[in-house]
Amino acid sequence: MKYLVCNFKNKLNKEDIIKYNNRISELVSKKVKLVIVPSLPFLCCFNNSNYSIGSQDISSFMDKTITGEVTGEQLKSIGVEYVIVGHSERRMYKQEINIDFINKINNALENDIKVIYCIGETLKDKEEGNTYIVLEKQISEVLNNVDLKNIMIAYEPVWAIGTGITPKTKDICETVEFIKDIIDEKYDINIGVLYGGSVNPENIEELSSIKNVSGFLVGGASLKVTNVIDMLDILDK
Repeated sequence: MKYLVCNFKNKLNKEDIIKYNNRISELVSKKVKLVIVPSLPFLCCFNNSNYSIGSQDISSFMDKTITGEVTGEQLKSIGVEYVIVGHSERRMYKQEINIDFINKINNALENDIKVIYCIGETLKDKEEGNTYIVLEKQISEVLNNVDLKNIMIAYEPVWAIGTGITPKTKDICETVEFIKDIIDEKYDINIGVLYGGSVNPENIEELSSIKNVSGFLVGGASLKVTNVIDMLDILDK
């Protein structure tokens, strides 16, 4: 089964969300696990057995008295099954670091919420030939400190997110194989790897042919229900 994880980021308002949910609730797929990841205020708007609900964030604090934070227990209580941790935008703009990711992952896992842990190299890393070094560091410095039972990796080259630029299929394949090999070697466990970075209806068929890719983390293209329908149709073939 492939995953299609739709990350709305901080787009769409309440009216948009209601219209989106009315259409998405009609979709049924036997081959694809659809995960809807709206902004935090709209999590409760989604509740349908045809898809799963994900959160874009979770608290890195175990203390439950922190204003503005959202705990794993709260997310679990409204039906959230997945949470995104380590997204490059959180690393860049919120200066989140490994201890934040470790705490967030533990907060999620303690509440039976599955984790989508994002890793990826910058354009500078790529140009300097450091992609594999960066990815191995992002993997080991976090996964060494958590239980791996309910974790997936999302490989998102930072330079491909929202740019319309997608790496060559061959390059994605080699990088995903590297990630799988590193995890197998270090932890002796098989972890699903998603690909993210300018995924859309035009390229998802080619991307779905890549060996060892378990599915996709989709940003901008997931904001239109028609795109989601098209991507599900392609993955359902």
